Amino acid sequence: MVFRQDGMSKDFCYTEDIGDLCIFFSESEAFCVKASLYPGLKPNSIYYLGPRLGSYDLASGTNSPFKFDHFGKPSLVVPF
Repeated sequence: MVFRQDGMSKDFCYTEDIGDLCIFFSESEAFCVKASLYPGLKPNSIYYLGPRLGSYDLASGTNSPFKFDHFGKPSLVVPF
């Protein structure tokens, strides 16, 4: 679930739309980038790294694990 903070009231509201942003989660810090600046990234998505690698589309609710090549390396996109 993704929550955004209202700038005026400082309240948190559930959202399914983060627009052109992508959120990246890993075992270190989370960060956001504009998808339009990085070809191959899907807007309104969460990319995650950890025990599993993949992305989650907020609008459709679909999870897409990354595919691995025959050497066992994930096919990652920028900015990983």
